Amino acid sequence: MTESFNNCFLHLKNDEESAAECIHCLRKHGEQVLFDRDEHRLKLGREKYDARYAGEMKAISETLGIKSLEDYERMDRKYNLTMY
Repeated sequence: MTESFNNCFLHLKNDEESAAECIHCLRKHGEQVLFDRDEHRLKLGREKYDARYAGEMKAISETLGIKSLEDYERMDRKYNLTMY
């Protein structure tokens, strides 16, 4: 994991714009951000084998109000979360 990837979480605040910027940063560094239907939240693709960032991803999901695929699609339209 690169230092720049970790930096994506440094400025994460409890507001939608900050959470969206964090997702943009993660994607810029090649991370996969996916919606998990079983856990009803966003996950990093790497969480399958490395759960270190699960807490941050849960917080991002809660901040953005993402509990369903429809919520994710709504936030994607608002903040262009899948732009990278």
